[in-house]
Amino acid sequence: MKRCAALVLATALAIESALADPVELSAFRDLPRPAPSIQITYGEAPSQKIDVFLPDGPGPHPVAVLIHGGCWSTATAGREQLRHLGPELTRHGIAVWSIGYRRANEAGGGYPGTYQDVRTALDRLSAEAPAHRLDLSRVVLVGHSAGGHLALWAVSRGSLPLENPLQGRLRFEPRAVISLGGVGDLATFVRFVPVLCGPGIVEQLAPNDRLAEVSPATLAPSVGSVIMVSGVLDRLVPPWVGHDYVRALRGKPGVVPRLVNVPDAGHFDLVTPSAPAWQEILGLVAAVLEKR
Repeated sequence: MKRCAALVLATALAIESALADPVELSAFRDLPRPAPSIQITYGEAPSQKIDVFLPDGPGPHPVAVLIHGGCWSTATAGREQLRHLGPELTRHGIAVWSIGYRRANEAGGGYPGTYQDVRTALDRLSAEAPAHRLDLSRVVLVGHSAGGHLALWAVSRGSLPLENPLQGRLRFEPRAVISLGGVGDLATFVRFVPVLCGPGIVEQLAPNDRLAEVSPATLAPSVGSVIMVSGVLDRLVPPWVGHDYVRALRGKPGVVPRLVNVPDAGHFDLVTPSAPAWQEILGLVAAVLEKR
């Protein structure tokens, strides 16, 4: 009888766990966020800074470049919103280079400022790597939500025409780019942006005829490994968004896209350490950065 009762309880707990609600925005906002080891300034705007978290030990350390989301808008926090992931990664020996950028509705942001900021912050990683014992042969770009769009764009801008002001390749070769609930095919998603992010964001992010320059799906990534991670229960950026981007990559040489759909996960589970989804994300990052 006791064994039967224990089995019933264990089954009930398993069902309860499986049916747990996704992490809500309010819970994500309330997470404690420690200060970074170092802050690097690359422009005059408060958002033009980079949070650096360094692991213990002499290095050289593998690097996770984090690009925050938030609807490309000043209505949400900037790079500060991902500070809680710094200790999560450094305790596994991974350095964190978490970039801030001027948002679409911020002075100097939008097109081309937001994209120029991402480019500059990534170029600084190449310049600063020796001083902070960072291993540029083991780098992964990880973008969440709007940051997923910017991460995918950053590894694809090299395929822009030479005369384009945003054209250029990264000064290092990431092993992979991981998009967490991010937007790769901006052209198919753009109609949802006003509903999710408010009016005016699209016009500033991709004005007039500039959409093809800033939608990763119209470009060719310079990294072979592209991982599109979606929470199955994501109501903001559903799994079909990742699928659309992977479909757009088909036929482009040298690219191996991968879809990862995480069960029972919403938009913020992918960047919340207490959520089971985070362990899967951490595993993906660690696998990409393994020594070869």
